[in-house]
Amino acid sequence: MGIPEETGQVAQEQVVRPTSRSGCDSDADQQREESGRNGDLERIASTATLRNLESNWRGWISVLGSFLFLVPSFGFMSSLGTVQTYLSINQLHEFSTGEVGWISSVYLFLSLLLNIFVGPIFDIYGPLVLAPLGAVGVIAMYLIMAECKTYLQFMLCLGVFGSIGSAVTMVVAVSAVGKIFVKRRGLAMGLALTGSSIGQVIYPVILKSTFPALGWKWSMRILALMAAGAMVPGVLCFVPYIRHSPSRSSQQRPKGSVLTLRAFKNPAFNLVTAGMFTLEFIIFGSGALLPTIATGAGFSPENAFVLLSIIGATSTFGRVIPGMVGDRLGHFNVILFMMTFTIISMGTIFVPFVSSAPLLYAFSALWGFGSGSFLSVTPVCIGKTCDAKEYGTFYGTMNLVVSVSLLISLPLSGIMLDNMGGQALAGLYIAILFLAAVCFFAARALLIGQWFSLKTII
Repeated sequence: MGIPEETGQVAQEQVVRPTSRSGCDSDADQQREESGRNGDLERIASTATLRNLESNWRGWISVLGSFLFLVPSFGFMSSLGTVQTYLSINQLHEFSTGEVGWISSVYLFLSLLLNIFVGPIFDIYGPLVLAPLGAVGVIAMYLIMAECKTYLQFMLCLGVFGSIGSAVTMVVAVSAVGKIFVKRRGLAMGLALTGSSIGQVIYPVILKSTFPALGWKWSMRILALMAAGAMVPGVLCFVPYIRHSPSRSSQQRPKGSVLTLRAFKNPAFNLVTAGMFTLEFIIFGSGALLPTIATGAGFSPENAFVLLSIIGATSTFGRVIPGMVGDRLGHFNVILFMMTFTIISMGTIFVPFVSSAPLLYAFSALWGFGSGSFLSVTPVCIGKTCDAKEYGTFYGTMNLVVSVSLLISLPLSGIMLDNMGGQALAGLYIAILFLAAVCFFAARALLIGQWFSLKTII
């Protein structure tokens, strides 16, 4: 469908050439037009070839590569509460919870902010250069962090340097899936993002054992070894993508700022971005503070880490099942259902029983399933607001806005927890989640042109 329209348009432009120009000018124009047409056809053919990966095993090999990349990067990011709690008790015990939270906040903020630069680079070059660089950055972060002792060192290593590797790996992992898959994008994205859930399960369990037995340094070195074992094979899994991706010569380099202001002219994109802004505020705020809340409810610091593992385990199912259902029933429909489900579970369990240790286990399981669906289905929803060839750029633009949410999430949540208590903070989280649901509902309405067409699959 796309090829006849584009070639037809080019043919029409060739026919309507001004006759007053000289023969040389006319020949030059014709050569430029033919070159442009050939470039358009080359890009279309290359994109079609890339799309063909969806129908065979090579595309799913790239999904495996994304999975392996997200275990040590996004998985660690989702388990920051474990590291933050340990640092608050040990190396940085003289600092308040909010002050220690700024290290994690800067790390999360820059990890998403830098997506705005990495996304356009990925659209041009793919994972050829970015995948190895991201792997080296993540592994080096763990090794350097093992030697950190002061607040400034942790801020520079984890907050600044670590965010560079995380930004690269996140864009490579998510954008590769977003570009290859269309019909089964929800399932593919969910399977790839289970890597972060697996990381969220294994990191707290491993650190719970290694922190008291081996200490901080060797705990970080073990994480570096795990990262190398996952990301080196992950780089190799992207080889099918690299071989079938559009060539550099057929890609146009972005001019001017890498920020795609055009994306903000799309109301649906703006609403999805606003919804993700509020969702990330809750997801990372609650994930970082849940061990602290659990400690106040009578948990030991080691057992409080188990709650994060429960969230990670159930979020594995939350990332796969809703995405798979969304491929059939519509991803906007599924995420709105999951938001309603999560609001009900928070209102009936978390708010009234926030200080009850047994019910915190139940809430962690339900919250993991709900929040997992938010993180896996939202990238698919973003893909419905843009062309596939610009997915990396649009995804990076969204994360530019969302990064501000992560910057303020942990410090503000820590301050509110200290001043309001866990119950009031849980009620505020419900209100924020409801606001996110309103944004996604409005974006869905704009995309289908109707407000209450509940049967429409989108």
